[in-house]
Amino acid sequence: MSAPVNAQEGLAGFTSVIDVYEHRIGHVCRAVSSHLPPLLKDFPTSGGVVLDNACGTGAASTTLLKHFPNASIYAADIVPPMVSSFKAIISQNAELQNHVKEVRLEDAQSLTFADDMFDASITNFGIFFFPNPELGAAQIFRTLKPGGTAVVTAWKSFGFRPILWEVQDLIKPENPLTQLPLMEPWCDLALLESTLKAGGFKTVELTVVKEGLWGKDKEDFTLVLLENLGAFVSQSWTEAERAGLPAMISKVVDEQQDKFCVTDGAKLGCMMEAWVAVATK
Repeated sequence: MSAPVNAQEGLAGFTSVIDVYEHRIGHVCRAVSSHLPPLLKDFPTSGGVVLDNACGTGAASTTLLKHFPNASIYAADIVPPMVSSFKAIISQNAELQNHVKEVRLEDAQSLTFADDMFDASITNFGIFFFPNPELGAAQIFRTLKPGGTAVVTAWKSFGFRPILWEVQDLIKPENPLTQLPLMEPWCDLALLESTLKAGGFKTVELTVVKEGLWGKDKEDFTLVLLENLGAFVSQSWTEAERAGLPAMISKVVDEQQDKFCVTDGAKLGCMMEAWVAVATK
């Protein structure tokens, strides 16, 4: 099964926003990753070996070490700025230096790690970027030890999407509502389950995790939305229409905060939901 849309285009767009990744979406991906280590119920606490697959800036590695301080971690990502960013983070963190054995620039569809190498494999919001997700799933399966556990996440719902639609309706109501063609098909749990089974896994357990996409205050959340929505608006928009985004986002947040947003102290945000799939070899 091929990816629903051109995943290479998605990766190219992802690379282009690497400088604002953590602020735009990375912090909620990191928050979801904090739910994953407890799902590795059979992980050897004495010191198992983990693959942080499509590792990004290493969120899964960082959170995993909080639960399994004796783990040895290998990481891989196909996006060079992500690999460079994670290596820079490691250089400033003694714990990561001790436990992250290697960070490789690799295609998750053709990993060069040995067969049966890992006690656990985590792919946190990476599988929808694979041009052929089933090949990626087969590589996860191949590199796991028998009895090893894979954890794979994908988005179930996007709390910012209703805001996107409201803003789009204000600026360009005649346009079709903007969709998220790369990630949206994965909202259907059947795609994630069938992809992992096609890769070799017999059973897949799915749960849902909720975390907030946050700004530190209303102004900061408006910027978070601008960073996200600006990447998704129709390419047919004029420069003037694009220029209207900041004001319209602020207007929607001001006037409809109770409808679209959640708060946590001074923070303002919206809730995101993620599928978490757990499969054992």
